[in-house]
Amino acid sequence: MTTAAAGASTLERVRARARGLTSVFDGRTGGSRRSLVAYAGYTLLLFVLCFIATFPHDLLLQRALRTATASSPFRIETGPGSLGWSLGYGIESLRIRGKADDAEPLLLAEALRFSPSRLGLLFGNPFPLGIGAALYGGSIRATVDPRPASFRVDAALEGLDLSRYTGLRPWVDGVVRGHVEGTVALDGGGRGPAAATGTVALKIPGLALEGAKVRGITVPDLHFGDVHLIGIVKNGRLEISELVADGQELDLRGEGTVLLRDPLDSSVLSLDLTITPDAGATDGLKMVVNMLPGSSGAGGARRIALGGTLGRPAVR
Repeated sequence: MTTAAAGASTLERVRARARGLTSVFDGRTGGSRRSLVAYAGYTLLLFVLCFIATFPHDLLLQRALRTATASSPFRIETGPGSLGWSLGYGIESLRIRGKADDAEPLLLAEALRFSPSRLGLLFGNPFPLGIGAALYGGSIRATVDPRPASFRVDAALEGLDLSRYTGLRPWVDGVVRGHVEGTVALDGGGRGPAAATGTVALKIPGLALEGAKVRGITVPDLHFGDVHLIGIVKNGRLEISELVADGQELDLRGEGTVLLRDPLDSSVLSLDLTITPDAGATDGLKMVVNMLPGSSGAGGARRIALGGTLGRPAVR
């Protein structure tokens, strides 16, 4: 056999082997092709499951929270978290405390769930973000978009049991009962949070204070069948059009504004209130109402102005 013939024979064998390998991917060996595709899919699925199971979600979440709260007076503690099939992220518990305070948490939530926008994820951000949580026997549901160009908040709070809330203990000692319900709807209109407009509604049916002391000062027992607040937010200002508390011992009516500030407890109050003793008021309670700064009204009512801040209100 000549050298040329030998070379041609070798080249033909190489071509034959190549045809045999590529036949796995064409119609002549469909069974092998399906097996290969199935094996590849199984391997990819196994990789994704292992990646999700071993990804350090908790570590990354704690690091993100430390960065986000570095300049705030609060710290956030979370329980274990996990990523669900729908890309929602669940956390077993969340506590908000003062940075220099190991007392009862200001807020304790359970079974939190964050659901990012799938459309937003395509553009590299999770907003608007859906939030759901169970807390103090009630629940909160919200949709939040903190970006200045599209700032929006829609939130609803249902059934928060004040008797289970421990965040008031540093200021209020005694029994506090009632269930909090409310809604908040804010829209920045493309101008950011400071220019947001919207509505705020809050209800606390069955509010009661019994054997209570506020900052060490004894407060008479008070029982209210209806407590509610309705307001409108405009350009960083909460305009309260209706503040009502109908009680067995006292009735309260009020209106005014709250100039919103960050942190929230530094928000400036400017409220006009009318407090009227009711049929269940004791002589001592009537005397306390009559001694409040302000002017007298019909039926033993007292008109007062409430200023200061949310953290440190003052009667003037």
